[in-house]
Amino acid sequence: MIDFLDASEALAKELDLLDDVSRNPDRRHLWFWESPKCLVAPKSLSNKANFEQASSVLEAEGWPVNLRSTGGDVTPQGAGIVNVSHVYATEPGKPVDLKREYDRLCTPLEQALGPGAGRGWQPGAFCDGEFNVQLNNRKFAGTAMRVRRGKADRNRSAILAHAIMLIDPVSTDAIDAINRFLSLLGEDRRIDVQAHACLPRNISRQAFVATLTETFSK
Repeated sequence: MIDFLDASEALAKELDLLDDVSRNPDRRHLWFWESPKCLVAPKSLSNKANFEQASSVLEAEGWPVNLRSTGGDVTPQGAGIVNVSHVYATEPGKPVDLKREYDRLCTPLEQALGPGAGRGWQPGAFCDGEFNVQLNNRKFAGTAMRVRRGKADRNRSAILAHAIMLIDPVSTDAIDAINRFLSLLGEDRRIDVQAHACLPRNISRQAFVATLTETFSK
């Protein structure tokens, strides 16, 4: 099942799930969600002097800006975009290895996508990063992570692993909104709609989510 709620509510729920696992390290949450169209930006961008003005402009143009606690860059939300949040605790006494945790996030997506899936940097993509999940050398999913030391067990850490997945082709309106926001912030870079992939036509959204649910449980 995919929940539909405002991005601000979804981001708050992610933190609630992270806190829950921090207090109850034997719990695990796998949550799929989508939201109305908006932009989501890392809190670090809010330190820019013109952030409030840029956000006001984008909101007036129909793209409200929400802040998230994980790192990364500006991402879109809206129709055709599904998010997966995987929240769990590390094994007792085992230090956090971010590459291992990103592998735990990316591998199920690659398996569910099948042939042509991989990971790596994708020039021109929004929120570009080493752990993009690609399909046929274009970005299908962006990933981000937050780690919190366990409250119930200090020898374990709670992990919030998140992926934003382009089920449908990303809209030019979404890319234009990101580029406008970056320009208003004084960022000297542009996002290219052609750098992105989407779910293959022979895989339905429901089937993909069902497969992901299985692969994350392995």
